[in-house]
Amino acid sequence: MKQHILDYKTIHMVGIKGQGMAALCELLVAQGKHVTGSDTTEPFSTDSVLRKLGIRVRRFQKKNITKSIDVVVRSSAYGDSHVEIATARKKGIPVMNYSDAVAELFTIKRGILIVGTHGKTTTTALIGLMLEDAGLDPTVLVGATVRRWQKNARVGQGSWMVAEGDEYQNKFLKLRPEILVLTSIEHDHPDFFKTKKEYEDAFRKLVSYLPQNGLLIGEKHLKGILKKIPCNVVWYGIARKGEGRHMELNKAAALCVAKYLGISALKARQSLNAYEGTSRRMEFYTSPTASTIVIDDYAHHPTEIRTTLAAVRRQYPKHRITALFQPHTYSRTHALLNDFARAFKDVDEVVLLPIYSSARERKEDFPTDLLPRLRDGIMRREKKSLVHILSFPEAIMYGKRLSFTPKQHVIITLGAGNGWKIAKAVA
Repeated sequence: MKQHILDYKTIHMVGIKGQGMAALCELLVAQGKHVTGSDTTEPFSTDSVLRKLGIRVRRFQKKNITKSIDVVVRSSAYGDSHVEIATARKKGIPVMNYSDAVAELFTIKRGILIVGTHGKTTTTALIGLMLEDAGLDPTVLVGATVRRWQKNARVGQGSWMVAEGDEYQNKFLKLRPEILVLTSIEHDHPDFFKTKKEYEDAFRKLVSYLPQNGLLIGEKHLKGILKKIPCNVVWYGIARKGEGRHMELNKAAALCVAKYLGISALKARQSLNAYEGTSRRMEFYTSPTASTIVIDDYAHHPTEIRTTLAAVRRQYPKHRITALFQPHTYSRTHALLNDFARAFKDVDEVVLLPIYSSARERKEDFPTDLLPRLRDGIMRREKKSLVHILSFPEAIMYGKRLSFTPKQHVIITLGAGNGWKIAKAVA
């Protein structure tokens, strides 16, 4: 008989430094589990969180898999050929995917799941903080560090669990929420979802799993995509356009949750207006009023990049803006190349960094000239004469030189990889 994740005492986590894995680690430690973990030696934003939990992260090696381990939980980045996973199977130790472990924890609470191509991290954080401020003591899993908590998980004793769902590899289909918040649907992860229809079908399937007594809270422009809904639905939207619109949409979704849970509108708005943000979402590494301003943002999809840079331009209309973009995965860069080329109209200069590859793809399977093609596309479509391709060390040196220019300047790093290290070094 298959055991529940909480039936195990000693749990080893392969790829423990990932945002989701580190958050899961915190939940398991709070349940009294003995957790060990392994990962690369590369610095991660979750290092401080794991240190506070008392987790010593070991480098990947066969000897980490001892007989004392009851189960191995692995990040989706690592397959069966990974040395620790292969060793665990050889020793007869059960191996569980991260998404399965989260799904099992989700079953012991009333679930609020937030999904969508854009905005899900911020919306998850807003809802989690709102429930906390309302005294509901929720358990929360977010895909980025929440500034108030200084971590991306919250362990609560209340009946609600708020979680950010990941559509990649259909992982969110394993979760069975009572409330589903759907922020947006725009084709992404082309290595897995080959067509727009495949991508949309994943969300349709998730909606079909909602119970009759459940609730779908969806952005109003999704009405045409979602036809068959098995439960009550609330559509939300705002008339406002321009600066701050996306944050207001996220807050509107949270207010719908508040109404369903009986949280007063006044309390809900007070909580939402006190929101301090999360890491890697328009994160300032300098003062917002410095002569050279350094910002980092997780934007890695063309729409996110375009939206983020438009917001920066509105905030700093007279500044020179340099964007240092690290494309995330060869498959996304290849599939959305033309869209990426149209995403930089609000900046004066673009620096393209080497593509941050996924462990699940092979560089050899893609054209070798993706970055030159992207550079040429930006120069042609956006009429930008200053588009560079630089290595990581070169980009750091270039950013430092820019920071010493007398002009008012904004330097922003973009991407889901480790480009934030450049922002940190330049600031």
